[in-house]
Amino acid sequence: MELTQSLEDYLEAILIEASKKPVVRIKDIGRRLKVATASVVGAIKILQNKGLVVHERYGYIELTQKGIELAREVYERHKVLYKFFTEVLGVSPKTAEKDACGIEHYISKEGFKKLLAFIQFATECPEGEPLWLSNFHYYLKTGKRPKQCIEHGGNMEKLLSDVKPKQKVKILRITGKGVIKRRLLDMGVMPGEEIEVIRVAPLGDPIEIRVKGYNLSLRKIEAEGIVVEEASK
Repeated sequence: MELTQSLEDYLEAILIEASKKPVVRIKDIGRRLKVATASVVGAIKILQNKGLVVHERYGYIELTQKGIELAREVYERHKVLYKFFTEVLGVSPKTAEKDACGIEHYISKEGFKKLLAFIQFATECPEGEPLWLSNFHYYLKTGKRPKQCIEHGGNMEKLLSDVKPKQKVKILRITGKGVIKRRLLDMGVMPGEEIEVIRVAPLGDPIEIRVKGYNLSLRKIEAEGIVVEEASK
């Protein structure tokens, strides 16, 4: 049965209210959805004509069996999306609630099935949160990749921020984003270039390097976005 986003919201609201109290009234739905009484009355009439609710004039609102099934489908999509946003992506509860309300009406059955499987895979490990998800949450919090995430060919890759003074290295790639990456490229710090670390401040910030015959001073956060390897002798 094709329903508008608004009508699905009404079904979901009735289901949720019915789980909290013995009877559901027009004013309960209006309060939950923050809409006028007249709007609720109009929507309930349409749902009643579709055989999804039972509502006598000035009486309580009840979902029919078909209405319960459809409402549960919408609510299940909402819960899964909310869980994905909060537990996997780390979105704040308030924002996750809003996003779930918007997407729950449009996600396809195939997309929902795959998303549900992904959430189960990501969050229901008997040994706790999987390492890759913990690494992602660390990245969200700090903007940096954990060191175990920058392995290459079975060997741990080195970041420029880990290079000691007087060492020469070759740039493999720039992982920094946005303004930081553009600044590095504008200074000639790009993949394939060989650089030498001249000196490192006591706290690791800044780091002075030599590239293309001239010296540059990099912030530690910039150096942490440069993956390097030992320069050829």
